[in-house]
Amino acid sequence: MTETNNMGISEQNIKRDGNVGVRIKILFIIGNLDVGGAEKLIINQVKNIDKNKFVPHLCTLFPYGDNNYSEVWKELSDIPYHRFNFKGPYDVFSWIKVWSILRKEKFDIFCCHLFESNFIIRILNLFVGRKPVFIFEHNVYFKKQWWKILADKILAKKTSKIFVDSHAILNFTSDQENIDKDKFAILPYPIELLGDKTFDLAKIKHDLGLPDNAFIIGTVARFVEQKGLPYFIQAAAKILEKTKREDIYFLLVGYGKMELDLRMMVDDLKINSRLLISPPKDIKEILPIFDIFVVPSLWEGQPIAMLEAMASGRSVVATKVGGIPEILIDGKNGLLSEPKDPNSLAKAITKMLEDEKLRVRVGIEAKGTAHNYSMPIYINKLEKYFLDAYNENEN
Repeated sequence: MTETNNMGISEQNIKRDGNVGVRIKILFIIGNLDVGGAEKLIINQVKNIDKNKFVPHLCTLFPYGDNNYSEVWKELSDIPYHRFNFKGPYDVFSWIKVWSILRKEKFDIFCCHLFESNFIIRILNLFVGRKPVFIFEHNVYFKKQWWKILADKILAKKTSKIFVDSHAILNFTSDQENIDKDKFAILPYPIELLGDKTFDLAKIKHDLGLPDNAFIIGTVARFVEQKGLPYFIQAAAKILEKTKREDIYFLLVGYGKMELDLRMMVDDLKINSRLLISPPKDIKEILPIFDIFVVPSLWEGQPIAMLEAMASGRSVVATKVGGIPEILIDGKNGLLSEPKDPNSLAKAITKMLEDEKLRVRVGIEAKGTAHNYSMPIYINKLEKYFLDAYNENEN
């Protein structure tokens, strides 16, 4: 099935004569719109890019899961949307359909997220005019298959820039795939600042089954190995064992294949009355109830949820992995702990828990840090890369 929505933008408005009024036609591509950092980023890119300079289209290649951003996307009905349902790498019919769209629409630039999209579009671009292609590496992939490493190495030669959000990802990917570091550009993830919006904290807590006076320590994440949630649960059990405070609650918000295992762990540790696991929710609507936001990841690039927590003034405890220490300075705008170490994590959380002045101070610092990652700054940088590549290609 292919779904193409071309509402709101007429092709006759797209000038291609090289004059000052040119609008650059760009296709943003990702696997699907399941809830996740890359998926949220591509929606923000399409939503916020300057429509006076660019004509953005969105393309998804694979079917959605149950938890997705399709409702969010409906708010952007004026953006042309090309939706495909690849059944696998050997789905020749879908390859042909995507090639046909690329050939018909004559895009000026391609912007791809995650390996499958990066691979498919860069291959097809060889047959539709070899336009500038930008790809995003969102994480460090320790378990990346050999053929994917080889493909990325070969296709990097036909790639304008490989965007990464931290030095950690740049160095890892460059070394893993033997790609020159000049091919990369660091473009930290953007966040949308909450502004002065007010929230009914009592209602949010009530809807989650939490008492009004609950002091909440928790995180918002996918329930996958990378996020280190078993170590968070173990740390929570250690804290609850030692503290005499009855108002402390732990909260996990998200979804993923590890959910049953996490629930069983909570039951085995007999902390299910003080540690709640909730289905996914809009992080902006739930962040205000957190007193301490925890990022217990085993590996990361630049966690968007952490930056959003910092932007809301939360005090953050995170593991010192990947790009996190590039943003979170221990003792200044948060606290760092060792990965895979519930004792270290519990110690850092307890320090933050017991020192209100520390929580307030790092929360203020964190909010200031997060402003450097605002959406307008990010979009301006991204647009400059696109404009430079387009002008170079045209000349």
